[in-house]
Amino acid sequence: MELCDLLLEYLRQQKEKAYELLYHDYYVPLVLFAGKYVENEEVAKDIVQEFFISLLDKEMVFNNRIALKVYLYTGVRNKSLNYLRHLKIRRQYEMKMLEEGEKQEVFLERMMEEDVFARILTTVKQLPPQCGKVMLLTLKGYKISEVAEFMGISLETAKEYKKDGKKRLYNKLKGGIYSIFIGILFS
Repeated sequence: MELCDLLLEYLRQQKEKAYELLYHDYYVPLVLFAGKYVENEEVAKDIVQEFFISLLDKEMVFNNRIALKVYLYTGVRNKSLNYLRHLKIRRQYEMKMLEEGEKQEVFLERMMEEDVFARILTTVKQLPPQCGKVMLLTLKGYKISEVAEFMGISLETAKEYKKDGKKRLYNKLKGGIYSIFIGILFS
């Protein structure tokens, strides 16, 4: 009996020797074959290993060696394609989670900014009236010259109110993040 026929007979009888012969003859070619799909040698080895393990519980009857080869290569191809599909789904999921994380991060940043801004605004409203008015108009985006003109005061007086307002805000809102926002909002 030829080696090929012996292998096919061992497979029909589910002898352990058949699996050893299959592994010995086909492991390397199947890894190379899987590697062309997954482009990663370690992953290709894992795929072929899993495929061989899946064969242990199967009854395999083949008429000839060509049918056996077609079965082996088709099985490894299918496992490789399943791996790629799984990888694609995982990447899509990771991208979605990353986008969600960015959205969450933006949400939290905006929430924090709004909270800080609200705290600053509340504190501005507690400033002396003229000083507070200069600060509120500045927050609304008016230039200091426009604030002075709007309030009917000199430019120098408006600048002094703004300087005094910033100093008072720094003193009332001691803390790194508040100082940064005060510096940005009232520059």
